Amino acid sequence: MGERNLHSKPFDEGTLVKLDLFRFYIREWLPVFISAKKIYWRTLNIYDFFAGPGQDINGIKGTPLIILEELKPYYDEIEKKQIIVNLYFNEYDVEKFQELESILFQKIAGLPIKVETDSLEFSESFSKKYGSLKGSDKANLLFFDQTGVKQINVTRFKTIISLPRTDFLFFISSSTVKRFVDHPGIAKHLKLNKKEVELTPYHKIHELVLQFYKSQVPKEKEYYLAPFSIKKNAGLYGIIFGSNNVLGIEKFLNSAWRIDSERGTANFDIDNDNILPGQIDLFTGEVQKPKKIEVFEENLKSKIKNGTLKSDKDIYLYTIDNGMKISISRNIVNLLIKEAVMKKEKFDLSNKVCKKNAWITKVTLQ
Repeated sequence: MGERNLHSKPFDEGTLVKLDLFRFYIREWLPVFISAKKIYWRTLNIYDFFAGPGQDINGIKGTPLIILEELKPYYDEIEKKQIIVNLYFNEYDVEKFQELESILFQKIAGLPIKVETDSLEFSESFSKKYGSLKGSDKANLLFFDQTGVKQINVTRFKTIISLPRTDFLFFISSSTVKRFVDHPGIAKHLKLNKKEVELTPYHKIHELVLQFYKSQVPKEKEYYLAPFSIKKNAGLYGIIFGSNNVLGIEKFLNSAWRIDSERGTANFDIDNDNILPGQIDLFTGEVQKPKKIEVFEENLKSKIKNGTLKSDKDIYLYTIDNGMKISISRNIVNLLIKEAVMKKEKFDLSNKVCKKNAWITKVTLQ
């Protein structure tokens, strides 16, 4: 009954933030596979396993309709390039499912895409579609909304990250983890230290959850995870994004920074910086920066100076791993060159340095 009520009233601010983040990301994701000069992956799978009824009571679009809306500009290209686009929407609640099918029926006729719907329990739905995500000619985008640690448990998480060319977003309640970390239903799947959870501030729990999932990625595997925290009324929730490609994580971070222009991590002042836009620091006379950015900049300078970061590729990956905008690192590199700490070189701080046979420029200290 609680889930039905979610859509029987207007989406709250937190839900709208989540939907904006999803929209921004899929807007960055689609052209990579559809508008490329050379098409490497002929099949695109976009699967939403908790699709809802498609919209709220006021007609504000949920993820299924956002996907259709963002695909619309590409229909001609999809046909011309003979790209197969598979959409899959699963909604367990029968009433929501019937609403979703009714809405989709009106919108998908004659479109150059394939749409499949189901009303299955999540584990059954995921098992049914898992095989279709495999293959060297496929690129996948998966969305797991309304999920908890039971659904995205360690086994399923490892299954998902083993899929090639697969990006995913899943939604989890940080509030629930904070309050019930020792509950058998949570402790069985999310093995966090109870004392550490108790000592971690409420608004930082999502970062703790992210670190747990990072620890489950095999050490030899190249994989990227990033968080985004969302305050919804009195509750705190979070999105975890995953990709095995640096371009994927870079585009997610671009989307996150569009929502949170100060830190790229939340729809609220997660670090309690209390900074107003354009606020001037009384001591430096410069626009005040969030603590997160100041700490990152100092750490970046230190790691370049002590030789930990030896190349433009190292700097780029360090930036991405810390959830920062590339422009921040470019500014620091330029500053160190100006201060004669680094020799001036043509550094490429972009995902291109991670491509096979890419030219890597070494950092030379002066």
